Amino acid sequence: MSTKTDSDLSSQSSEIETFGRLLGEAISNLSEYKEYEQSRAEVKNDSEAQELINEFEKQRQLFIIKRASGEATKEDLEKVGEFQEKLNNLPVMVHFLATQKELSTRLEEVNEHISESLSLDFGDQIGGCGCS
Repeated sequence: MSTKTDSDLSSQSSEIETFGRLLGEAISNLSEYKEYEQSRAEVKNDSEAQELINEFEKQRQLFIIKRASGEATKEDLEKVGEFQEKLNNLPVMVHFLATQKELSTRLEEVNEHISESLSLDFGDQIGGCGCS
């Protein structure tokens, strides 16, 4: 009968952390990640996109405040939706959202490979209590 020593457990933890760092590095080298980062930078450097993002956030926050006080109207919600639609229709945002979706799809595939080894959905476990 063997028991794991503190040294064995520390070594396993260190190995997992090393693999985690390697996984992070591998993800940062994915073409999907590089395209996502490039499109994110393009959005940050696009004055029209930044202006619409700021206005959308103002309208969204105003709606949240009005909703909390019971003063929100259908028109308030429609105004938020209009700004979101304008923002999402900008070519730079269309490209950003597409690269974000591609990266998300790729990371879901990676999650599936991790989950196979663990006999659970690793991604679901991160956000929840893991009770189900």
